Amino acid sequence: MVVRRRGAFRRRLIMLGSAGGSIADLARGLWRRDSGKRWLVPLAVFLCVFGLVLILAASVEALAPFIYAIF
Repeated sequence: MVVRRRGAFRRRLIMLGSAGGSIADLARGLWRRDSGKRWLVPLAVFLCVFGLVLILAASVEALAPFIYAIF
């Protein structure tokens, strides 16, 4: 019996798919009326966008050096 490894592209799609639910939970938790943490929303948006850009940069090997050079 052979265990097949998933391809790199498929692994990154799984990461992007799971990121959507996590981002939605974060936004819902920060935006509740009784929570006084609305000032964290810009930071959370920046970190989520930054993480998604890094995931996409790692999945497209041709773009990765250029995107990493920006940071």
